[in-house]
Amino acid sequence: MNKQIQEMKDVAAGIVNGLLASAAKADVSFKRTIPFSAGKCNEMLVFGNVHPDFNDGYCIAVLNPKQALQEQLQPAVAYSPAILKELVAGHCEAMVQVQIVANRASVESSYHAHQR
Repeated sequence: MNKQIQEMKDVAAGIVNGLLASAAKADVSFKRTIPFSAGKCNEMLVFGNVHPDFNDGYCIAVLNPKQALQEQLQPAVAYSPAILKELVAGHCEAMVQVQIVANRASVESSYHAHQR
């Protein structure tokens, strides 16, 4: 896993864990754009769902998504890794899909645009 994807995973997992610790209801969807600095100033879209009653959640983090992609991706949708990669390809710099179970984060899929 490259450094940028690892950093995105760590930030996304931190957001999910924070929501798990503070969510007042059983099922919480979220979608936020946050500043992300991995060597340069970037914007990261983070969206997903948490289930505090089960201590698990998932999220997808997308680095510098185009506006159309931001509007298309929704937090309450279960994207398969293959379909998600197809959706983001060419529309962002990078993407990571993270699953959190019992405070353990794992990467389900990732995408990194080819540098030209």
